Amino acid sequence: MMTPTRFEMRRLTENEWLILDDSFDRTDARHTIACVSRVSVDQVEVVWLRPVTTRTRYGSVADVLDAVRNAPSQRPHAGGPV
Repeated sequence: MMTPTRFEMRRLTENEWLILDDSFDRTDARHTIACVSRVSVDQVEVVWLRPVTTRTRYGSVADVLDAVRNAPSQRPHAGGPV
């Protein structure tokens, strides 16, 4: 049995993505974690909408998603969202 994916990378345009937290309803402001924009072939820039890290530049959108998944503040805790 597979565990549902909590974090989602949603492409908006050729060079823009959202990182979403599916443990929150789509109408909840906490659902959107970050906005990501491509600034060059090998670099993206992140605007964090929730506290994850202070870093704002990554090599790819997948790297941003990995940072979200590995951030201590994004891990489930007792009494919080799953």
